[in-house]
Amino acid sequence: MLNKPTIDTDAELLDRMSRDDQMAFKELYKRHWKRCYLQVLRRSGDPMLAEDLIQSVFITLWEKRSSLAISNISGYLFSAVRFQFITHLKNQLHKENYTAHVLSSREYAGNEAEVSLRIKELNEAVDKGVALMPAKTKAVYILSRIEHYSVKEIAHKLDLSEKAVEYHITKSLKTLRLALKNFLIIALLFKIFN
Repeated sequence: MLNKPTIDTDAELLDRMSRDDQMAFKELYKRHWKRCYLQVLRRSGDPMLAEDLIQSVFITLWEKRSSLAISNISGYLFSAVRFQFITHLKNQLHKENYTAHVLSSREYAGNEAEVSLRIKELNEAVDKGVALMPAKTKAVYILSRIEHYSVKEIAHKLDLSEKAVEYHITKSLKTLRLALKNFLIIALLFKIFN
């Protein structure tokens, strides 16, 4: 009589994944990717966006595998996908608001090349601001603002106190404000004189 291979539960796969088992991660992906994908696809109607967001959620799951305490992978993934989608919508709204602001300016009205240039300049100013940050501050900024880790997760990941993480976040935002001051002054003057 042949023994049937046992099928691991999600909890067992999570435990194995937390110990760097890539096969367990692949099995979790196979079990849950489609539901996550359909969740985004139903809301967005965009298959490429759905693929990108799901990829991002699963990459984060793998990267945070040793620090996550997940009791229900379905619930975790549902929330993570929802958060990624909301974050995507917010980012799109910010981009659209900035583009609308620039387009509404008399100086730039009707000149899409100028709008593209201003957006490119803004992105370059942000990149320069990040480049000016000391290494530790930059690492904290990236984990906090780009990868969306919590203060507690960053403290654990970088072996810092939560106070130190908060200090570096404040320092990074001050650096960015300085790097973006020309953009802020232009926006302020535009509001005053229009």
